[in-house]
Amino acid sequence: MSVHGRWLTTVAFASAMLMAGAAEAETLRLSTLDKPGSDGANAAETFAELVKEKTDGRIEITVYPASQLGDWTEVYNGVTFGAVDLAMQPLSTDSDRRLAITWFPYTFTDYASARDALSADGYVTKIVDGIIADQGLKLLATYGAGMGGAVFANEVDDPTNPDASHNIKIRVWPGGTTHHALMERLGFNVAVVPWAELYTGMQTGVVDGAIGGTPELALDNFKDIAKTWVQYNDHFEANYIFMNLGKFEGLQAADQAALVEAAQEIADKRFDEVAAADAARLQQMKDLGINVIELTPDQLQAFAAITRKDVWPSISEEIGPDILKQLQEATGSN
Repeated sequence: MSVHGRWLTTVAFASAMLMAGAAEAETLRLSTLDKPGSDGANAAETFAELVKEKTDGRIEITVYPASQLGDWTEVYNGVTFGAVDLAMQPLSTDSDRRLAITWFPYTFTDYASARDALSADGYVTKIVDGIIADQGLKLLATYGAGMGGAVFANEVDDPTNPDASHNIKIRVWPGGTTHHALMERLGFNVAVVPWAELYTGMQTGVVDGAIGGTPELALDNFKDIAKTWVQYNDHFEANYIFMNLGKFEGLQAADQAALVEAAQEIADKRFDEVAAADAARLQQMKDLGINVIELTPDQLQAFAAITRKDVWPSISEEIGPDILKQLQEATGSN
């Protein structure tokens, strides 16, 4: 073979190898509710970078923040059926009510208990993983968005008293049966308002406040109308990083491991930082003149005890007797 012929053969071989490498590379789409620049959206971008690094470029993830791929319940179904590859968001109870475990009130009251339950081998993680696996989803890790509380466009009388009667109306999200019962027990009038209508509803007085968010969420969406924030620690807001199971199982074992490792890395890092992140947002609220009410450890325990005694029995059907028993054993409330 001539030198020219050998050169052509070498070039052809190199091109074939490059084409083979390119064919192996795969781009996945990840949806998140979080706005660009937020802690959650930044974490999603870090996750994408880690996956690319750990897979030597075989997998690239494009992050779509601010629900660009659809409402979070639509995205949940999209991941289930493979129309969306991954998501970093809450889990939907539309297909299984037991996923209300992810926001069941006063399952935790502090960051340490939340981390224990939501870590890779935590009891809530194991419950969730089993439920969503049956739906064709693979749980990769749990990203802690922050401790939950309530934002109000007005002052709140006696907010640290769980037996107080409040003549104000608070919003719960559609499907938020657990918190409907909770806030009624805590003395509020309750209304169901979709997220898209909440800002206007608070601004015009249709509702006075909303339960079900974190300090960061309140600052991002309501800082110009908020008068009061009550840090109830009623739930720990978590964004679950999950993937279509068929898509996950179709990857080579090394890439599966890389996805799990990358997700767990950002989850662990966030649990190291989440308390400080919440505290920084609470300080920002105070600096803006928002009245921030933080319950003491004793007050939190009182709210938790009342909720577990009076509210859990009325909402137990949401999660079923087996999961309720696990919760009671984990919290010592059985």
